[in-house]
Amino acid sequence: MRSLIRKINRIVQDFLRPKRLALGRFLWDRKQEKNEELIEGNRANMEKVKSILFLRYDGKIGDIVINTLMFREMKKRYSDVKIGVVARGAASDIIKFNPYVDRIYNYEKGQESKLAKKIATENYDVLIDFSEMLRVNQMKFINLCKAKVNIGLDKKEWKLFDLSYGKDYSKHITDMYARVLKLLGIDFLDLSYDVFTDAESVDRIDRKLRELGTLDRIVIINPYAASKHRSFNRDKIIEIAKRVLEDPRNTILFIGEGSRSTEIHSIIEELGERAKYPKLHGILDVAELIGRADYVITPDTSIVHIGVAKKVHMTAVYRLDTGDNNSVVWGPNSKLVKQVFSKDIAALGEEADINMFDVKEII
Repeated sequence: MRSLIRKINRIVQDFLRPKRLALGRFLWDRKQEKNEELIEGNRANMEKVKSILFLRYDGKIGDIVINTLMFREMKKRYSDVKIGVVARGAASDIIKFNPYVDRIYNYEKGQESKLAKKIATENYDVLIDFSEMLRVNQMKFINLCKAKVNIGLDKKEWKLFDLSYGKDYSKHITDMYARVLKLLGIDFLDLSYDVFTDAESVDRIDRKLRELGTLDRIVIINPYAASKHRSFNRDKIIEIAKRVLEDPRNTILFIGEGSRSTEIHSIIEELGERAKYPKLHGILDVAELIGRADYVITPDTSIVHIGVAKKVHMTAVYRLDTGDNNSVVWGPNSKLVKQVFSKDIAALGEEADINMFDVKEII
């Protein structure tokens, strides 16, 4: 019955979505002024740009990790330009100590208009949005921010946007970010990512590792992703862990949300004393611990991108692509990372299971 209700709800939402979006464009796809002095051809006139606002209100940790290359490259080229970032949740923490970000605005549901009006008082010259499809509340937010120049993905036909950039779905996402930076006059850049942790996180992880004693090799296993279809199941976690522990030098440190602690502790009971589950305080503790690891195994792209930022050897498990080229666009893009693919092919209307791979491929 619940399944039927969900299907009906999806059908209704799919029917209403284009109508809501059309109404949203009618209301918010407009811009009072065109500030031609800040545009030079198909680029921003960076001689006159003093501030840039990046919108990362989706709260996706992995996305904002990759975005850090843009903040750094901007500051390297234009050190006096103010960089603001709209973010939410743990994604805000990822850039909390980033020296290339001048201002972070926390995006909260229900408070969008209030935040946008606050941002409008700061008179940003350029606003950059990364959304493939703008929801109505996002259209409204961008309109109310009142930046002088708005830049968006595939927005040539929009009145709200002054400059548009494209996305090549056959290339890594950093290619798209490079295209955006070209609109800002930056043609030569370093595509590496940054995750800066604070002294408190460093100290906490130092203490955790001292408590664990002398560890020859630390292997981090992060079994969980954003959905159950992209997470390792219990049997696969145990199978992977036992293979890792075949090397007597290895100690496994599990990372996962507190809601997973019961399952992780029960798995550790089966694995023995060389498997641990250290208590961590937020995403920066996670990032700091990953930076200390000898190897990381995960199906979660946010952990993959943090590991790439920390230059750690990893195995990243992906589902087979189903036309979206996800494993390329959001792949590791690092020689230190081995990609392993689940062999499951989803039935119509269902999601593929990420657990259909041979653990011998892992490590």
